[in-house]
Amino acid sequence: MNKPSLEEGLLQYVEELKGESEMTEKQRSILRAAIQLFAEKGFHASSTAEIAKAAGVAEGTIFRHYRSKKDILLAVVAPVLVKVAAPFILKDIRHIFEKEAQRPVAEIVRELYHNRLELIDANEKHIRILLQEAFFHPEIREALISTVFREAKGMAQKVIEAKIESGELRPLPSEAVFRMVLSTMLGLVLFRQVLEPEEFRQHSDDEQIELALDMLLNGIGSKE
Repeated sequence: MNKPSLEEGLLQYVEELKGESEMTEKQRSILRAAIQLFAEKGFHASSTAEIAKAAGVAEGTIFRHYRSKKDILLAVVAPVLVKVAAPFILKDIRHIFEKEAQRPVAEIVRELYHNRLELIDANEKHIRILLQEAFFHPEIREALISTVFREAKGMAQKVIEAKIESGELRPLPSEAVFRMVLSTMLGLVLFRQVLEPEEFRQHSDDEQIELALDMLLNGIGSKE
């Protein structure tokens, strides 16, 4: 059975709001339309007129509920995205880190990198909303930091500290090791999705991940 996509989770959450809030059906229609348009076109390229048309309401209806397009993002879309996205994004990370502790570091990081690339492939448009708008809106950035980032960092550091204690990793500050692992993963994502997608795809994900792992664990300096 295929995993539900992030969009399916978001839209399901909107439906569940029916019995749990004072949100009207028109507001839910605006929310559904905004989620889909922001994912398809991006926040800045989506107009309130387009949201209204997709929601089946007059544009003036949007402004009776929200002062601006940004208010839709911050007051409605962003909280829903974070509420649904946080457990969605963290679920597999938690599973990977909770597996048997005796697995080598390379095996853990390899599985983590593969899993994150697969997650992005399956939910690229919606993850793009979170990442792009986090740069421009501190409210979204802080929500992501307080949920996804802090929990993932805490789980990763426990594994790192255990591997340092066992002697598999050098006795470096666990926070610095976490930053290096995360930076390498973000570099893979950035070059694969944004900077050089065609050149990057000349090699398989397996090849790119193995090369990144080699440099992460063994460095780039000559041993001679």
